[in-house]
Amino acid sequence: MPVEVIGVDDVLKGLNFFDEDLYNRIRTVLTPLMKRVEQQAKGYVASDTEVLSGWAKPASANLDYRPFPKYNSALVKGGIGYKEGKNAQFKNGFQVENYVYNVSAAGRIYETAGRKNPQGRAAIMSTTLKELGNVQGYEGSKSGRKRSTRDYSSNNPFAGYQFVNALEPVTAQPKIKGVRGGGTKTKGRLIYKAFANQSPKIYQAILNAINNTAVDFNKSYDKKAA
Repeated sequence: MPVEVIGVDDVLKGLNFFDEDLYNRIRTVLTPLMKRVEQQAKGYVASDTEVLSGWAKPASANLDYRPFPKYNSALVKGGIGYKEGKNAQFKNGFQVENYVYNVSAAGRIYETAGRKNPQGRAAIMSTTLKELGNVQGYEGSKSGRKRSTRDYSSNNPFAGYQFVNALEPVTAQPKIKGVRGGGTKTKGRLIYKAFANQSPKIYQAILNAINNTAVDFNKSYDKKAA
């Protein structure tokens, strides 16, 4: 059985081909999958009647301060989109970035509100609330301990609690073998929820692209060695 030793130059050329082929395959498979994340995220946008009624009301034009961003489902949905990032090849590899963005202020609030403190910034419950005036508040922590926060100056010290509890819970990313979890910062109601649903397919598509590139690379060198 003859054995052919391929020179270093040929191997390096082959590796360059492998790198370029893998780069193109990953870009090809990611685009439709990330666009699916975009469309699904838009589908999760709540209507104006599904959030607290006060959040969707327009702010007064006579305010002398920057008001809390008002919710408008059309603007939130319009602020979600897909974009290719820094997709480029380098001497020692490549970088592929595909991401879905959320640019509206209200949309970002809807996405992330309460993911650090699921019950919002809760105040002490008291039957003598009016007599107490400003009520000392507490915020929760992952360990279950509570730490004191500054005094409330709001007319409604329970606003944070009421606001977060009127929203659906945030969705966490599923555990996928070989993929590091993202923690609290990857929980959400729109983009992060959509990515949680699509991520198993996305990671499997990347794995398939790597495997298929390796198979084709080996086949091409098997022909040369025959």
